[in-house]
Amino acid sequence: MSSVCVGNDIVDLETSRTEGRASDERFVARVFAEPERRTIQSAADPDLELWCHWAAKEAGYKVISKLAGEPPPFAHRTFQVAWGDDRRGVDDDATAASDGSRVVRRGAVSWRELAADVSVALHPGGVHAVAFAARERPPRLVRVHPRVELLESPERAWAGALEDLLPLFSAREVDAIYSRPSAAVRVGARGDLAELIGVAERRLQIVCAPGPASQRPPRVLLDGEETEADVSLSHDGRLIAWAVWVGTANQRRDAT
Repeated sequence: MSSVCVGNDIVDLETSRTEGRASDERFVARVFAEPERRTIQSAADPDLELWCHWAAKEAGYKVISKLAGEPPPFAHRTFQVAWGDDRRGVDDDATAASDGSRVVRRGAVSWRELAADVSVALHPGGVHAVAFAARERPPRLVRVHPRVELLESPERAWAGALEDLLPLFSAREVDAIYSRPSAAVRVGARGDLAELIGVAERRLQIVCAPGPASQRPPRVLLDGEETEADVSLSHDGRLIAWAVWVGTANQRRDAT
């Protein structure tokens, strides 16, 4: 079991459904608590602020589901976002990518007695939230590795139709794959994990326990065994995204 839980969520801002949602009073009232609504409506760009909150809630939910041991009911209003300036052990390199993105929000997502730290980065055409929490006393510095990519990237390992990607996975991994983006994001995340841990990619699997698709947090196996590493997967529209934490025990093994 991983000692640090990670979550992430990507929102493609170039889809029509993201436009004008801050003006949708019924949607805003259903999804956001009163303090969040005030922050959204007073923002210079209410739609952007809304999707920063949304992505943070989604990423935080994934972390809190792991902390709780099973996914709680996902009523968006009950997962509350509060922005702040403190870093609480987050490595800046963990949320600063090399593609021109920049972190625009930091804060926390809370549900009952559980909470996750969260940062939100603005990418070209998208908003990406990355969340984490430690199961016990956190290490001095938590280094999460996030990534945002285009689904349509011919030069990448995830290029191709779903039927072309499925042979890249074990039967246990295929059980959790339900679409081409679902397969593509796993190819990307597994490649990053292999590089960070320092093992051949064929030794790694990203698997899910049995259950409904929305309630199956992914787990990282090495040679069929559980690892300390943790992974979160997301996709929306043109974009796929993931976040990984490998822990000190997993870093740079023999890549054979």
